[in-house]
Amino acid sequence: MDMPVSAKTSGCKPGIQPASPPQQAESSGPSSQTRVFNWLPTIAFLFLTYNSAESAYRSRHDIPTLAFIVFAYVDLVMLLFCLKQFEKLSPESTPAKREQLKAAVWVLTTALNLAFAWRVAEIMPWLLSVLVWLMSVSVAIGGFYGLFIHQGAKDSVADGHGYSLVKNAELAPGEKV
Repeated sequence: MDMPVSAKTSGCKPGIQPASPPQQAESSGPSSQTRVFNWLPTIAFLFLTYNSAESAYRSRHDIPTLAFIVFAYVDLVMLLFCLKQFEKLSPESTPAKREQLKAAVWVLTTALNLAFAWRVAEIMPWLLSVLVWLMSVSVAIGGFYGLFIHQGAKDSVADGHGYSLVKNAELAPGEKV
């Protein structure tokens, strides 16, 4: 009697993950056809909007603070929109679209990071202010490097240090455990 693949591979060699069973195209029951609405992002967005509106109202006579609040709110909304669009991309989507969304996400996060650094550095002593700006710029440069430059070197770095990526593979008949 033949055992399923998952039973054969329970004692796999390190670095080889057993093949997962195929996902069933049809699911049982009518409830799987209805889409469940996730309330948490909606509640978080409403809280962000309310908090930003209240802060803007309290700062209506302080123009620099009001500008910061409006900028941070608009930046966060655009960032969340771009991240949602990036999540919706299919594997067949063009690499140019993927790169454009990655660039937009990097620009928005860097702008928000620098805006927060500007606000924090205002109230710090000059030495700590320099440290805040150095950390902020290093995060921006590191994010750019991680998103755009280092993307193709993941496999070679992992193999060069003796680590291997986990791959789905079935054992050959001679490799039964």
